[in-house]
Amino acid sequence: MSAQGSATASHWERSKSLLWVTLAIWFFFSFVVHWFGDALNGAEGSFPGGYFMAGQGSQIAFVLLIFWFVARQNSLDEEFGVAEE
Repeated sequence: MSAQGSATASHWERSKSLLWVTLAIWFFFSFVVHWFGDALNGAEGSFPGGYFMAGQGSQIAFVLLIFWFVARQNSLDEEFGVAEE
């Protein structure tokens, strides 16, 4: 395999690793947090604030996750010399 092919394969492997980490974080905030929403609720008969907080927190986490992913992918692209202008 040529040096260019090796660099391309290495870039793709690291990009896939970043993708899997991002998907794992997404899964956590999409499903796991909401499974425990009932535990976040207050007193019996009160407004189910736990689900509300889990939903709002997930949306904030998704926005932060997008910016984190883009920054990491951009630095990875710059490291391998394939960054966009």
